[in-house]
Amino acid sequence: MAYLGSVGRLGKRVLAVIALVGCGGSSLMPSNGAGGHGGATETGGGGASAGDAAADVLPACSGTCVVPFASSSDWAAYDDDPASNSAAQLLGVAQPVCLNASSPPSCPAGAVLYGYGNGWGLDLSSTPGALWIWGPGTTPSAPADLKRFAFSQTFVLGATPGGTLKIVADDMAEVRVNGHSAGTTGSVTDFTLASQASSALKSFDLTALLVPGTNTITVVAQNGPTSFAGCPSACTYGMNPAGVVFGGSLTYH
Repeated sequence: MAYLGSVGRLGKRVLAVIALVGCGGSSLMPSNGAGGHGGATETGGGGASAGDAAADVLPACSGTCVVPFASSSDWAAYDDDPASNSAAQLLGVAQPVCLNASSPPSCPAGAVLYGYGNGWGLDLSSTPGALWIWGPGTTPSAPADLKRFAFSQTFVLGATPGGTLKIVADDMAEVRVNGHSAGTTGSVTDFTLASQASSALKSFDLTALLVPGTNTITVVAQNGPTSFAGCPSACTYGMNPAGVVFGGSLTYH
């Protein structure tokens, strides 16, 4: 964890890759290996709900359909990016995580508590519902160094798709859309840049890389090494917490 605060300097590395992979299809509902859910709202016309739509039909939109998304246990967890590795294994669903019961302030019931000091206090009101997440089976005493998970969910968009994404990664993130990079935040080699990435939302415009049809968002996150956290030997999650939080919206007409 790369965090500068009242508890002192502690570092870790997270590599997060967000991939939107267009692969055709006609279902609006976000989905994942555990059965995703969510829906579209409409601006400029009558409401259209993805939850009410047939699985193979896009709701009609006289204006702009908006599909919000946010990191949560709705996201499937893999051992690698399923968009680039057909052998990626589904591990379960993302696990909400918190440094402690009050950090972040939005720590939900049932989240894994690392038992770490304060941090992750960034205002996430611009990404409603977004939770800090990590891989299934995470515990405070489990080995944490260089652990890696991929979080995935698919969305189907209609004509002229667009979208934005905001992310905080403790410590580094690359945003990828359909195999193309949309940008990065933080660093896996520069502790100061990594610290900044875990305390500030960075926004990415995904519009140029989205396609009509099915798009899969995958966030591949990796925890940092022992040296980033300053552990005397191998770190546990209680010493080297890991997490990523993101949210945004996709649109189509």
